[in-house]
Amino acid sequence: MTALLLDARPLAEPRRRGRPSVLTRPEQIEQLLTDISAGATIAEATAFAGLSRTPLYCLRRADARFAAALEQALRAGRQARRAAGPGLQVDEHGTEARYTKLRCPCAPCRAAGSRARARRRAAAREMSNCPAATAA
Repeated sequence: MTALLLDARPLAEPRRRGRPSVLTRPEQIEQLLTDISAGATIAEATAFAGLSRTPLYCLRRADARFAAALEQALRAGRQARRAAGPGLQVDEHGTEARYTKLRCPCAPCRAAGSRARARRRAAAREMSNCPAATAA
């Protein structure tokens, strides 16, 4: 699928300033796109490859064909996550991830975000050694 998009041409225009991108090897790019289309998020795929997200976003900005391939992989990844089951559905309404990552303003997503914050605050109070925090 993406092998046609990533042929022997140069991947991106050389940068004039700053550090060069470390995302230059076609096999590394192919692996990232494969991981993303299998259901991994960009953060998960780049962490697995030992990179930060910045080189991927720089390459997406510099190369229109890579941007199209990445968008296609992201769509396939969303479908894979939906098919994986309800525990992994980041794209479903009423989840904390939908509220925090995708900034969904609907009532179920806001409620899920509020419940998650309340759980984190309660856990922090339990872990705290301060008596005033547990009394509040």
